[in-house]
Amino acid sequence: MKLSNPFLKEFSEPLFMAQQDPLADFEENFEIGTEKQFKRTPAKECYLNEITGSERRIAAIVSIISLNPEAKTVLVSDGTAEAIAICERSEIFSRFKKGAIMRIIANPLSTAPIKLNLEIAQELKDFDANLFRKVKQEWGKLRQ
Repeated sequence: MKLSNPFLKEFSEPLFMAQQDPLADFEENFEIGTEKQFKRTPAKECYLNEITGSERRIAAIVSIISLNPEAKTVLVSDGTAEAIAICERSEIFSRFKKGAIMRIIANPLSTAPIKLNLEIAQELKDFDANLFRKVKQEWGKLRQ
């Protein structure tokens, strides 16, 4: 029996998919009553300066510093470090704006300089960076 979840379809619409839709194969990989695993590794929430190269996927809140349309790359920063994010799909790249705050999910390619293969980018409107830092600090205290 296949699981159909309308919330997942609704939630995926505001996301900018940089390569392929990570929810596209969700229903065929998840069956009720089975122990089937997902094909994608969960993204590790981190700051850019915490990337060691051993991660398979990372999630970060970043600001767009500059765009390079010819190379389809975006220079991003989270205040701790800068990274070059590679976006292969031009229709997604055209949505990026300099100065925008984005949540990205990407595969780290290298650590010096930090290069990321962008999978998903979601623009965050009305984002409160101070509140985010405060929550992240408190969450870090709870995990210790």
